[in-house]
Amino acid sequence: MVSIAVGSGLAAVGAAGAAVTGLLPFGAASAVSWSALAAVSGGVVLGSAHPGWQFFGPAVSRGSGARPQVALTFDDGPDPASTDALLEALAQAGATATFFLLVDRAEAHPELTRAIAAEHEVGLHGLGHHPWLSIWSPKRGAAELIEASERLGALTGERPSWYRPPFGVTSPRLAQAVELAGLKTAWCSLRTMDGVMGTPNSLRARCMTAAPGDIVLLHEGPGRPAPAAMPAVLRDLTVRGLHAVTLSQLLDHA
Repeated sequence: MVSIAVGSGLAAVGAAGAAVTGLLPFGAASAVSWSALAAVSGGVVLGSAHPGWQFFGPAVSRGSGARPQVALTFDDGPDPASTDALLEALAQAGATATFFLLVDRAEAHPELTRAIAAEHEVGLHGLGHHPWLSIWSPKRGAAELIEASERLGALTGERPSWYRPPFGVTSPRLAQAVELAGLKTAWCSLRTMDGVMGTPNSLRARCMTAAPGDIVLLHEGPGRPAPAAMPAVLRDLTVRGLHAVTLSQLLDHA
């Protein structure tokens, strides 16, 4: 839990934040001091942004590192601006990866979805790219996750096992929803920071810090640096004796 020094601004939203995330009911939240609610809300904010801390429930963040392998994971696809280039780079390197797909985009680009599933692992990133499952009831959240899994499975031939929440935002309610939906939450141990910033060179530099067992977070989409950087990233990993595998393959040896 964070210090009470989180600040008065955070305290102003403390009661609502604590109630919405399920840590306190709305009635109880109003009876708790603002300073205590600030600390609670600070913990909610930090825990939601870092699922790997397992503040709200189990989340896989890395493998054991027992083998010279890393898992490259791509969020936000499929996308015509990136998917084909990523698949080509992976094929040229003899590497595999896990793609966390958005169902609305997968259904808009079924041919790309099937091309991914033919050689790589498909995980679920959501029906769409929104964080509302973190505040919905577990029952409502599970219903959406089950629907998303079924629709994605209809495209790929297999329902996904892994779920990565958009923005990494989670909560006790979402953790329950994931469990009810029969999914497992995946996060990462190495963030390339390519979602909103970065260049192919900066992405490559961050990937050079990858160690055995790391789960690397990357993104698809227009203007994202991963497609341009991936051939060099994969060459770098090979030179360092590391092989890129799917998330499930990495964890098979954990």
